[in-house]
Amino acid sequence: MSNPIVEQPATQHPEVARSINNIMDTGVRESAQHYVIPTGFEPLDSALDGGVRTGDLVLVGGLPGIGKTVATLQWARHMAGTGVPVVYACYEHDESSLFSRLLLSEVGDLASASGDITSSEVRKAAIDAGSDPSSFDERARGSLVLRAAKSRMQAYGDELMLCSASPVDLDMAALDKILAERGGNTAVLFVDHLQKVPAANGHELTVEEIAIELKSLAMRHGIVVVGVVGVAAGGLGLRRLRLQHLQDADGIGYEADLVLMMNDKVTAVSKRHTAYDTLRADDFRGMVVVSIEKNRNGPSGIDLEFRKDFAHYRFHPQGSVLEEQLIDGVMITE
Repeated sequence: MSNPIVEQPATQHPEVARSINNIMDTGVRESAQHYVIPTGFEPLDSALDGGVRTGDLVLVGGLPGIGKTVATLQWARHMAGTGVPVVYACYEHDESSLFSRLLLSEVGDLASASGDITSSEVRKAAIDAGSDPSSFDERARGSLVLRAAKSRMQAYGDELMLCSASPVDLDMAALDKILAERGGNTAVLFVDHLQKVPAANGHELTVEEIAIELKSLAMRHGIVVVGVVGVAAGGLGLRRLRLQHLQDADGIGYEADLVLMMNDKVTAVSKRHTAYDTLRADDFRGMVVVSIEKNRNGPSGIDLEFRKDFAHYRFHPQGSVLEEQLIDGVMITE
């Protein structure tokens, strides 16, 4: 699939201000440069009228371990699989870890489609392959599932670029340079996560300043930027996190076009749903609630749920609209 995002020479669009008639005459040409890119999660894409939009800054927040990297890497994998060029810049995990996670995600998809349970030996082989991808064929010789997973990865391998390095090597200027050097051949940039993106010359940036820079990147390069955001200290003890519990919430909330918050279902829903039903509570522990907290392009206040498959570093992409009532501003007392 050809890349829909093509950087146009500045001389083709010299106007800083245009008349209404000019905008009406050229509006179709201008709006055609904006694209909607599905994440692969349903009903999230339906709630977002198709997916995320170029020119937008998307923030994904939640507690450590909730699955922010799992979800965003899964979105990146899906996008690349549909021919969308993606850059995944990760400050949390090295290249071998990301490779293993992608491979395990493919194994999980295959196992889910066939109804099989993946053996621990297959999972271990996939993890080990990350440290030495060149030896993968030997490791996969006795496993049809691993060979199929590798084939699936190769199908989108040219569309997904992994950038994992120390923060010193991957500052904001480096991200801008990567996008510029790709000559418009990027539609989505993932940044995992904002708190670790440094500025040049050793200057420490606030999360709000990073969000401002990333929004500028999105608009300047005509891409989607998806950033993972951590939680401020005041939100660590809450059963359900909201936008206001993110670091520099006021500033980043203003800059972001879309904010998605992730919470464990078992703690985020009212206890009246589980107080007398331990089996239901156990089921809720396997679910994560994804809430659309802010959406400049459509409705917000929509709560969805997705089942974890963390053994394969993935979520089941087919979720559902949450039926239970969520709580708000309640401390964990257990």
